[in-house]
Amino acid sequence: MAKSTHIGIGRVLLQLALGLMLTIAGIWALMGGGDDGIGAIRSLINDRTIEQILVICYGVIELIAGVFLVLALFMGDRFGSFGSAIMIIIMIVWIITIVLIDFLGGNSIFHRRDVLSWIYQFSKHLIVLGALIYLKD
Repeated sequence: MAKSTHIGIGRVLLQLALGLMLTIAGIWALMGGGDDGIGAIRSLINDRTIEQILVICYGVIELIAGVFLVLALFMGDRFGSFGSAIMIIIMIVWIITIVLIDFLGGNSIFHRRDVLSWIYQFSKHLIVLGALIYLKD
């Protein structure tokens, strides 16, 4: 008997939104702009060469992660254990991003006077991490 693999609309929307968000953030980083993670890297690193290398690496990781999530929607579980490894790497990079943005960078809790806006920012980052964990399973 064939095993039925039904993916709910909520999961599809979550994966598509997260994939597009990471893809756009990666493209934006490689074009010289960047999201809060890029801003945190720039505020922490004083050496211009190292900063550029980290920004490019971060942008490439975001781009690959986003494209992977979107492709996985259409390809199903064809990536197998490679897909699981990619998801773990994406989660680790996102945890590093949370630490950079929310605890070390210019928008960290230590640099803000408005605790509520920091909590709001932190909760958005945790939502993305929760989505990554959910999509890995």
